[in-house]
Amino acid sequence: MLIIKIILLIINFILFIYGFYFFIFGILPLLKKKRIEKTFKPKHKFRIIIAARNEEIVIPNLIDSLKRQDYPKDMYDIYVVPNSCTDKTREISLKHGALVLDIKGNVKSKGDVLNYVYKEFKNDKSFDTYVIFDADNVVDKNFLKEMNNKLLNGYEVVEGFRDCKNLYENWLSGSYAISYYLQHIFLYDTRERIGASANINGTGYAITKSALEKINYQATTLTEDIELTAICAIHNVKIGFAQKAIFYDEQVSSLIPSIKQRKRWNLGTLQVLKKYVKNLGVGFKKNHNLHAIDSFILAFGPIYQLLVATTTIFNIILVDNIIVMLGFTLLSYLGTVVLSLFLCIVNKKKIIPLLPAIFLFSLFMVTGIISVFLAIFDPNKTWEEIKHDKQISIDEI
Repeated sequence: MLIIKIILLIINFILFIYGFYFFIFGILPLLKKKRIEKTFKPKHKFRIIIAARNEEIVIPNLIDSLKRQDYPKDMYDIYVVPNSCTDKTREISLKHGALVLDIKGNVKSKGDVLNYVYKEFKNDKSFDTYVIFDADNVVDKNFLKEMNNKLLNGYEVVEGFRDCKNLYENWLSGSYAISYYLQHIFLYDTRERIGASANINGTGYAITKSALEKINYQATTLTEDIELTAICAIHNVKIGFAQKAIFYDEQVSSLIPSIKQRKRWNLGTLQVLKKYVKNLGVGFKKNHNLHAIDSFILAFGPIYQLLVATTTIFNIILVDNIIVMLGFTLLSYLGTVVLSLFLCIVNKKKIIPLLPAIFLFSLFMVTGIISVFLAIFDPNKTWEEIKHDKQISIDEI
């Protein structure tokens, strides 16, 4: 019993350090005023890349929203990259005015698609910046304009503001959105206030060709976004957050597919931790940048969740006063409800339809821990398709 208590003490100390770090760099920076950035005329020439696998249902709305950008039409083009498709994604993309890049050979992931694209267009001088979207996205008309401004304010890589296309569908889709709002404020916005770096989160980001050459990026894991974040940190390339560059993502609204999806995310995150932890340490020693520590902690996230679950289980077993334990659990739950409500209010969302997500966001986090256990104890690397079937246009949002 003494050994167990010592182990729990050590784990709790690690968790305290982890939480204290986010208090210092995730909350205190909110007291600092944001830097006012300049606006610029269109300068960057964008090549929009959409990796698509059997996305005939949703891809028309994305292409249509991109063709309506408030940005000179001769300064961006749209490429759909079909991979392993058995539907009419290619034909429909052409019909809606996109260009199509056909991949020669088999690909297993979005990372493989991007590797192919970057190699194919490496010597193309007609553009200077890639913008990456998933086929289920739809995009605000000012997206490219805001990306141009952010890039010209000194960044080479920029993440947009990720919102939820099917926000009010049910508690699960709403919970995904709340998790993104949480990251936007306490990771991205706070980092900008102290001159640090944001992260890449899945999709909706821009990266210059010069930055790609500098970091020599090659996706090798299941989570190419977290991998790109780590590589940028290693090479001291700062990632900006374009809060007004808004795009909308379709979220999973069924629990089992959601757990499977987050299992893949956690598995990829652990791959990044294993592959880049040493280089992140070297990068921090060389550049003394907060981004290297952030990237390590981001990659350490699944382990952190596992430690939280483990200590919670043992604390329940070892607790002497069940009333104290129940009281602590209730306070933690209420704190999560208040935080979720705050995030929805700050982002100007309708509260009543989001009440299920607000009250069940804790359940979303618990099921996230289940996905961590699955990633660690069932490390099946097989890619599983997530069906996208929400035909929602930018006008409907």
